[in-house]
Amino acid sequence: MLLSANMIKIHDTFGIQKTFDVFAEAGFQGIDFNNDVPEYCTTEHDKQFYIDLGHYARAQGVAICQAHAPFPSSYVEEDKSEKRFEEIVQGMRNAAYLGAPMIVVHCCCHLDGLVEGNLEKMYEYNLNFYRRLIPYAEECGIKIAIENIGKLSRPTVTSTPEGLNRLYDELNNPVFTVCFDVGHCLLQGVDPAEAIRTIGHRLADGCTHVHDNDGVADSHTLPYYGKVEWESVMQALADIGYKGDLNYEASAFLKRLPAELYRDGLRYQAQVGHYLISRFEHYKQNG
Repeated sequence: MLLSANMIKIHDTFGIQKTFDVFAEAGFQGIDFNNDVPEYCTTEHDKQFYIDLGHYARAQGVAICQAHAPFPSSYVEEDKSEKRFEEIVQGMRNAAYLGAPMIVVHCCCHLDGLVEGNLEKMYEYNLNFYRRLIPYAEECGIKIAIENIGKLSRPTVTSTPEGLNRLYDELNNPVFTVCFDVGHCLLQGVDPAEAIRTIGHRLADGCTHVHDNDGVADSHTLPYYGKVEWESVMQALADIGYKGDLNYEASAFLKRLPAELYRDGLRYQAQVGHYLISRFEHYKQNG
């Protein structure tokens, strides 16, 4: 299991190439590439730019473990949704050029899930949305990871493990996998370890968004700074045969620090991450 992280805060401070250097120096082996940054979901940069960037990252000892498509995935306005669809497809292409094996694509959730009938409407909408992405995923040779999105105040078709499973199972295509977002699960009032076991084999070859919160605000902070029971999470991942990486989406942890301390903050994040990986390996070996 490699330790990786999304790059957004470091990227904004150091620029793209230096980002890979900084993460490598801090003890990370992977990057979750933010194709949701506007310049990376368009044709602003050509194919060779991404190929060269991927080579540079790997030369520093940092793999592009996964990527993230732009979001939200849809809007009430159809023209805006079509434009976003094109950006998602371009983000998939750019991620593939980088060498990313998978890209996280949020479910569509432009209708309020608390309004009666809307969740079922959005379920059908999402089936069509993800099916439209299949030929592009096949063309690019990249998997699409469906993430659990939502909280109690705004449910979506993937906010519960049962809803995510229903969508994944009906899509029934090998281009799809799952991104399990630990913090989002807690916001839904669901125990993350139980959710991991409910999702089960669907997550085995997928990816994670590892971060913590207080169960109320989506604070995207570091593990052990919120209410997630991390020991049970790592045991559950081991129990389902998870083969992916431990990927942070906890860059908000750095926001409290001055930029001069970002490198030290990243090193601390890496220490916490490697500890979590050691707990995963313990349960993997000992059950």
